[in-house]
Amino acid sequence: MRRNTLPRPDAQGSVDSKNIPSSSGKAPTETTQPRTGYRMAFNFNSALFKVLVEHLKPEEGEKVLDLGCSRGFYVKAMEDYTRGVVGVDISEDSLKKAVTPKVEYGDITNLDFAEGSFDKVYSLHTIEHLPDLEQFFAEVARVLKPGGTAIIIYPWELFQGMQAIGAAIRQYRNPLLAREIHRHRLTPKSIRRLIAGTPLAHRKSRLVFAMGIQYMTILTKRT
Repeated sequence: MRRNTLPRPDAQGSVDSKNIPSSSGKAPTETTQPRTGYRMAFNFNSALFKVLVEHLKPEEGEKVLDLGCSRGFYVKAMEDYTRGVVGVDISEDSLKKAVTPKVEYGDITNLDFAEGSFDKVYSLHTIEHLPDLEQFFAEVARVLKPGGTAIIIYPWELFQGMQAIGAAIRQYRNPLLAREIHRHRLTPKSIRRLIAGTPLAHRKSRLVFAMGIQYMTILTKRT
């Protein structure tokens, strides 16, 4: 049956090569250049936001960080729970069209925030595009307060780029470039390997069926 074709959240996975050159020798601008930022063509999805809020449990007065916020749709929705939310993205074009002023330009693998600045951190469909995942998780650990929660949502894929094939065809007319849009195939097991040696601990992972199939991994920073 269909349900049996899906892996358990702790299924074997891998983090694939970080830099796969395209046939033109240039990486697609949508995944590597500031024009589109981290979260490509990603608008608001109420079902996904509901799952995020249920597990993040944001409260008024808490500092919450959205890594790879694009135009800030989820930041704006999070403002109903805490005014201390801020989003960061590398796309100046996306930020010019932001739906909330609580977003700012920045590299999410080299943040300007002080250590322990945030109670909670989340990132939705962003890490699969990043070249340096170790540095990303190091920054999450650095800016998160001890005891704080981080939620990472990323695509479930049988192979690297599976969920980016349609985008590769639409944008580049080349399905092989899906592996450049999604630079990694990630699972909860590969996330646990990536956070080894950091103050982050794996609390829980599950599959989420909203806006497609994705993993949600919940991390905490050790006290």
